[in-house]
Amino acid sequence: MTPQLRLRPASPEDRDALGALKLRSSLAWGDHIDELLALPEARQVPAAHLPFIVVAELAGKVVGFATILPENEDFQAELEDMFVAPAAWRKGVGRQLLDEAESRAVARGARFVRVVAGERARPFYEACGYRVIGTAMTTFAPALEMHKDLRQTRGARPDGILYP
Repeated sequence: MTPQLRLRPASPEDRDALGALKLRSSLAWGDHIDELLALPEARQVPAAHLPFIVVAELAGKVVGFATILPENEDFQAELEDMFVAPAAWRKGVGRQLLDEAESRAVARGARFVRVVAGERARPFYEACGYRVIGTAMTTFAPALEMHKDLRQTRGARPDGILYP
């Protein structure tokens, strides 16, 4: 029997495990290794982000997380982080995390989600309904700025109120 993925809110006790997963996932591509190892933020999850993080567990082990920061004045939420343990890649973990993050954004009133992602992540985000709207400079290189209109996938009532 295949273990079921469990999604749950992050807790303060998760910070070290999430930071380690973030670094492990970032290093798995083999890009910018020395820079990542030298960058403290590459292995840290800010305590202020904990209320906005959803954690994925498989058989009691943390295998991913997503951080969806609250919307701004333009009803746009920010997918700040999404990391999946390399051993859990291509098993649907990222898709379930993204769906949950988007649902949480909608529940808080967001109509759009923005994410800055590397070119390797482009097919994943495009398959999930995101489109490229430009580029943004990251610590190491330019990346894609992508956007999703949550009203198109979740629906909108005639009065403009969103529903999941």
